[in-house]
Amino acid sequence: MNIVETKDAVRNRYGCFAERGGHRKACCGQSAPAQPTCGYAVGEGLYGDADLALVPNGALDLSRGCGNPTGFARLQNGEVVVDFGCGGGIDVILAAQRVGPDGRVIGLDFTPAMIERAGQNVARAGVAERVELRVEDLAKTQLPDASADVIISNCVINLCPDKDAVYQEAFRVLRPRGRLAISDIIFTEPICPEVEARFRSTAAGCMAWAMPEATYLDLVKRSGFVDLQVVTCHRLGDEEVEAMARCPGRDFSPPVDDHDLAAVKGRMASIKFTAVKPA
Repeated sequence: MNIVETKDAVRNRYGCFAERGGHRKACCGQSAPAQPTCGYAVGEGLYGDADLALVPNGALDLSRGCGNPTGFARLQNGEVVVDFGCGGGIDVILAAQRVGPDGRVIGLDFTPAMIERAGQNVARAGVAERVELRVEDLAKTQLPDASADVIISNCVINLCPDKDAVYQEAFRVLRPRGRLAISDIIFTEPICPEVEARFRSTAAGCMAWAMPEATYLDLVKRSGFVDLQVVTCHRLGDEEVEAMARCPGRDFSPPVDDHDLAAVKGRMASIKFTAVKPA
């Protein structure tokens, strides 16, 4: 698939998932009672009980992240936060709680059905007055230059075939000394080009456009960001890899060849990192 075809496939896939209302399990139906995330727990406690208590069930059911960027973004009262790929709104809601009534959170997603659901969840959470939700392509957000203090994203940029454009856009939107707090999926090493091509031919789950860690982080730096710090990197277990291959779920994603899946087991990870736009 080319860039346009890939984006259409992802938009349709997650749109159908949003219209169905999601379910509080990891992708592919793996049970995840404590964490409604695709990378289910990326071990333990992505979201604490205090955070989960602030989030309506509708947002939990639609969550397909691999981290909790609000947990390490060091959000401050009054800041402007943009969520690149807000989905059903879990991180928008938590960010809105952290920035307080003087702050503002903008949730972006290119799936209209997700934005509709996020709006419902934000209203239920009681933070609608400080949240704006927009249907936008992350590579061209239409946001003003230097308008945000923080950009967060949770297991979405891996789905983008044009990551360089996404990070250049993030750099443009952030104010000087603005910062990133990103959770995403990467390969821990390069994979077989033929396997990669087959993943991309069907936009397979969270792995079709995932990058090796070194390549990914170098791309972020080339976009202009400095002070890049890896917060944590969790190597995915075999069941987690299988979940990522079919995100947002078996009913919405094409099947993945077992041999191709075996080729990447032990080579995928969830990474959390921060970086800063220079002054």
